[in-house]
Amino acid sequence: MESKKVSVIVPCYGVEKYLPNCFKSLEGQTYKNLEIIFVNDGSKDNSLKVLQDYCKDKENCIIVDKPNGGLSSARNAGLKKATGDYIYFYDPDDILNPTMFEKLCDLMEKHSADISICAFKRVADGKNYEDYKFKKQKAKIKIFDKKETLSQYLSQNIFDFCVWNKLYKASILKEHNITFIEHCRYGEDTYFNYFYMKNMKNGAVYTNEKLYLYVQRKTSLVHSKFNEKRLDCYYSLNTIVDDSEKNYQEMINYTHSIRSMVACEMLYFIKRGDYNNSKAISEIIRLQKEDAKYLKYCKKISLYRRLLIPLVPGLAKCLLRKRIKNGNGEDLPKSMQKSL
Repeated sequence: MESKKVSVIVPCYGVEKYLPNCFKSLEGQTYKNLEIIFVNDGSKDNSLKVLQDYCKDKENCIIVDKPNGGLSSARNAGLKKATGDYIYFYDPDDILNPTMFEKLCDLMEKHSADISICAFKRVADGKNYEDYKFKKQKAKIKIFDKKETLSQYLSQNIFDFCVWNKLYKASILKEHNITFIEHCRYGEDTYFNYFYMKNMKNGAVYTNEKLYLYVQRKTSLVHSKFNEKRLDCYYSLNTIVDDSEKNYQEMINYTHSIRSMVACEMLYFIKRGDYNNSKAISEIIRLQKEDAKYLKYCKKISLYRRLLIPLVPGLAKCLLRKRIKNGNGEDLPKSMQKSL
């Protein structure tokens, strides 16, 4: 029996061509007790008109129309409107398995968990809804207590940073005033998930079923040429490192290690591009070298990462030495100057 309402928050900016697939994903859900909140974040295309036409005869659909403020701002606007027991964040250019909410809700209730998580699959962009296929698979369920959930999340061993494959309890979000950092344009999910998991009483339930198709768009920030927006991830990373040092000693090793692993990604994309802020590059290498020391204490992180990541600072200094020496002389980006 469907007793719990799920508030599905759908941030929309320039996604007009993806909305038909989004609507079909939502309409096809076997779990029907849904409150769908579309947040039009100042779209310049016809997204708002498409949303208005779709929602006009649907009692469970709400439209929030606001000036452009970014993904975090849109999600926060949806949270303010949400009245459901559970909260789910859906990126409208992706595809949901028809049983996704049914299975995540069932797992949450059955195992008395505070967060329910599923696996996902990356797929190419440019298809119609009917072209996307979900393979049938036998589900393997794993249960984690609170501490184990956080260490798994920060080790990136089983879990991941994203919010769109997770179901949250509205009561925890409200009690601890957990929202997204609105001026953070990259890595905003890291902060959100850390503080949610930190404030849980119970643990997580995870299914290896790939209930979410992550559509990889060539125009997204993740796949675009490196620019300074990516360094916004340090708003999240520096904040969770500071929090663990002050308030959650048990997670110090893992919060430092995840900042170290993300630094490797940043340095990789910097090397591929032409970014040459010498102060930023030097600071990333400094933090990476400092954080890599904590890896040896993180048993859930794979051995090859623990062995290879400490080698990155020296390699990066060598490969980026010309940019470090002859950079553009700009100031250190605000996102790297201090935590929140």
